[in-house]
Amino acid sequence: MEVPLEFRTSNLQFTDTVDNFMKVEGSDKENPVKPENFKFLRIDLTATNGFPLGVSLNMSLYNSLTNSIKSSVNADKILEPAQVDANGKVTTPTESSVIIEFPEGFFNSVDKADKIIFKFTLVTTGNGSKDVKIYSDYKIDFNAAMVLKPDINLK
Repeated sequence: MEVPLEFRTSNLQFTDTVDNFMKVEGSDKENPVKPENFKFLRIDLTATNGFPLGVSLNMSLYNSLTNSIKSSVNADKILEPAQVDANGKVTTPTESSVIIEFPEGFFNSVDKADKIIFKFTLVTTGNGSKDVKIYSDYKIDFNAAMVLKPDINLK
């Protein structure tokens, strides 16, 4: 491999399907904190991206028996790609701010899904129209905050 790596991409997608780690099963049903008790959950994410690569995420609750998606959360442009010069090297990091909301309906669907599908979409600077280079000194700094509204009955 030659370093720096040079490429361009628009709408490159990676998908992974995992077991539903949010589903409450068996003896865990005695736990007073259940996914369906969340009326609202939001993640506020701010990032300074020093890579010429942007990322979007889609997370879907999937029922493999019925081959159906029960609910999805879409987070467009979690990271915006950094600006590059004519040689494809980053000149200025890009600051992004995104709010990812998980509505009550999402949590009501958790027990109806046995899998979660994560789909990541990647795009380089200029929506894939420019060659970009990846250097070892690029970095991403981010902060995340979670806001939630639970409806928990502690007996």
